[in-house]
Amino acid sequence: MDFSFFSEVPEHTVSGTLQIEALAPLSMASGHPGNYYQSLRSPSPHMLYGMLENALGWHFAEDIRKDLFKQLQKDAKKANKSHAKQPWLSALPEASDSKYFSFLQYHLEFEPCIFEPATLTYDDLWSQHLRNDGANFMGGSKHYDHKLEPLINLSKSQDTSKPINKKTKKYPPYIEFGESPAIHNRLSLEEALAVERGGIHFKSVRSAYPQYYSSPKKREYVVPQSSYMFRFNTTQKVLEMLVKALENPAAPLYLGSNDGWIHATIEIA
Repeated sequence: MDFSFFSEVPEHTVSGTLQIEALAPLSMASGHPGNYYQSLRSPSPHMLYGMLENALGWHFAEDIRKDLFKQLQKDAKKANKSHAKQPWLSALPEASDSKYFSFLQYHLEFEPCIFEPATLTYDDLWSQHLRNDGANFMGGSKHYDHKLEPLINLSKSQDTSKPINKKTKKYPPYIEFGESPAIHNRLSLEEALAVERGGIHFKSVRSAYPQYYSSPKKREYVVPQSSYMFRFNTTQKVLEMLVKALENPAAPLYLGSNDGWIHATIEIA
């Protein structure tokens, strides 16, 4: 991976146009969508940076990205001591709501979309993969070890030997899963499997569930009727690097959700 461009002063001496053709419907949700993923009508700058970094093959976890960026700043300061106080060498770039920031942000800037195509929209269900260390996984995941089936059945069966619950108008279940230490016993999985009545701490059976589960979410998709076009300003080295990367991308290109495949080209001004 070539990050030599970072040591150069980010003087935007060249310009170009980024043209993006959608090959599939796009869902470009931003922020914290909750239960409904509403799509932007055109990609945000952070989405454009992410798409270009995919073409370059720059895939890093959040902590690794921060450490690498700070190391690049440290190395660049040695060659640019007179610019040491500039944000390029002293601060992290502005991040998106998902905490993503790009290595390109100081050396590449986008102007507002110069052509935003008309779009058709529709909603569809989308499977979100979730990981939860709390009790939600028990209701969220429909998959679990078959050994749990007797316990699950007991948790759904009413114990008529107990007083009826005045609020729910139902008898309590034979087995109740929860997280209250005073009521729900913290047992090993083997011990929990032998219980016929009482409370069991949910962590006692956590290992019998998958690490991730899927949850259907309502997601908005847009279908652009033509290509997006963005003007940008950058350095000569970054321009050459991006043109080469888009001609032979290191990974499939997409915007928003990873099923929003696109084709991108650069026209030099």
